[in-house]
Amino acid sequence: MPASFHEYMKKGYYPYFKTMTATDYYGRLGNSVSSVIESDIPMVEKKIDYETLLKAKRLLAIIASSLPYIPNMTSLSGVMGTSRSQLIRLFDLLDRAGLIRQLFLSAKSPKSLAKPQKILLNNSSLMYALDAPQIGAARESTFASLLSVDHSVGFAKDGDFIVDGRYLFEVGGKGKGFAQIRNIPDSFVVADDIEYGFGNKIPLWLFGFLY
Repeated sequence: MPASFHEYMKKGYYPYFKTMTATDYYGRLGNSVSSVIESDIPMVEKKIDYETLLKAKRLLAIIASSLPYIPNMTSLSGVMGTSRSQLIRLFDLLDRAGLIRQLFLSAKSPKSLAKPQKILLNNSSLMYALDAPQIGAARESTFASLLSVDHSVGFAKDGDFIVDGRYLFEVGGKGKGFAQIRNIPDSFVVADDIEYGFGNKIPLWLFGFLY
């Protein structure tokens, strides 16, 4: 199962993978990203200007180059030449467009006002299409995409994710242990590259049944 699941992580998120080679799949996905920013967002955000769209595209590239992305609003404002409030708006636009996933300390935080604690691309296929295939971030992105369909997924100070405000998850490879979340109630390790779980250690692929 892990080998098949890794193929899914790389190029299984969008249905047209069935009829395309990996090169064509990533090419189409890259074109889709450009189309979302250049065409779809302006259709929804009627008062958005071209300069803002360019900044959104640049911001996405910055995020993809350093995943998982921990935003430093002061330095990022300087790099982007924009204000903190504009950055938060750009994060929100990219999130609502299905390109990134923002993680907040509280799942109830208003995305239009709060600074995200961590940012992932929406799914791991996008990572590979944008040449950002860090395996650790790919695992986190996959876990968040699978859980967020029917659950709230937030940033955790201890571990990687807090789900539904209660369950703590640490995501990693098969050797991932409990050191970071030891003695914390309702905590679990989500491990890639294992076929079977044991105790509070759960295979990453198993969460695909929740999707």
